[in-house]
Amino acid sequence: MTQHMLSYVIRVSRCPVACSILGCEMTMTVARWYLAAFNAVSAVGWAYVLFLTASALLNESTYAYLPLRFPWSFTPTATNDLSRYLVSLVAPYVPPTHSASWSVLAPVQTLASLEVVHVLLGLVRSPLPTTVIQVSSRLILVWGIVARFPNTHINPFYTTMLLAWSLTEVIRYSYYVLSLAGAQVPSWLTWLRYTTFYILYPLGAGSEALVTLSTIPEWKHRRYANWPPEAWAKAVMVLIWIPGLCVMYSHMMQMRNKVLGRGKGQKLGEKPRDNRVKAE
Repeated sequence: MTQHMLSYVIRVSRCPVACSILGCEMTMTVARWYLAAFNAVSAVGWAYVLFLTASALLNESTYAYLPLRFPWSFTPTATNDLSRYLVSLVAPYVPPTHSASWSVLAPVQTLASLEVVHVLLGLVRSPLPTTVIQVSSRLILVWGIVARFPNTHINPFYTTMLLAWSLTEVIRYSYYVLSLAGAQVPSWLTWLRYTTFYILYPLGAGSEALVTLSTIPEWKHRRYANWPPEAWAKAVMVLIWIPGLCVMYSHMMQMRNKVLGRGKGQKLGEKPRDNRVKAE
């Protein structure tokens, strides 16, 4: 078992109950292959989201396995002038992809909730607060914004958000699957894992903020005085996206230096030296 695999399951061996029932070695093996299966399913799911999104962009046929509207969905209405202006700039070049992707995006992103469970059980050595923030923010976008506000369905920033998400996750989950399976991770995949964030992080975070912004009521002429609490909560979310992106950007740059840096005793493409497997 490689050091990278052990970083997923080393904490399981410290659980006396699990070790007494199954034995530490068996517990670690079961955990390792469960995590490999989870990451494989997630990689395939996000690859399918990417395929459906790309197909819609190429005017291919669309598919729907889940309802596109829900009983609690709001009636499409115009929101604020800034969002309408920004959408008008991008819409001629980026077609809507909601009808093609939603039915797969919703369950695939919801599956990621298990990542929080993995941290709680000690299967993954990722920081719990960071994992909760990452997963919950995605779920809020999917179920709290897109599922409830149909005006986001034709928003071009929904499409750019999906492209950033799916590309990031296909690379990330594929990297983890190979590591857990004991296979040699190709240097090009390692490079993609710790380099594409330069483009995909601002694209994804910016798109998330703009999709959320499109559901906030008009604020000009002091209309914000009549906002409901939810509108204020979404406004705060939009404002914290920028500092949040800066934090994540700095963290990934540090991780990239550890993995791809040319420091003493480390070569380009070498696996990370620290044992954290979930690089946010």
